[in-house]
Amino acid sequence: MIIVTFSDPEEQVVEKIKAVLAEDQEIECIPIADGKEMAFGDVEIHTKQRQVFLKGKEVELTTREFDVLYTLAYYHDQVLTTRQIYKAITGEDVMGDYHGIESSVYAIRKKLGHDIIQNVRGYGYQLKKEE
Repeated sequence: MIIVTFSDPEEQVVEKIKAVLAEDQEIECIPIADGKEMAFGDVEIHTKQRQVFLKGKEVELTTREFDVLYTLAYYHDQVLTTRQIYKAITGEDVMGDYHGIESSVYAIRKKLGHDIIQNVRGYGYQLKKEE
């Protein structure tokens, strides 16, 4: 559902519409222990061992932080909403904890560097694309 007031700027209305449309993208619960290893700049993700390395040094992440990072890495070519991230991690379509996802993103940024995860305003998150 979209709630718009006459005082909303046009940009904000468009962002709200995009966010609602994005909710319809199918995101499936993904198997995290698939053995796939990924690298994004100085960050390496070893899924089987559930380890993350920054410039070759291991960084401790909580279970939720690892799951969020892995989900963003798995869908690295897409911008994901907090709901899509939650669904990929839990397999549940009902949003249980927006704040938990946002807190995990904050913690990941603190541990791996602020620019590892980009915030797409009014929409969601995406891993920083390599240039």
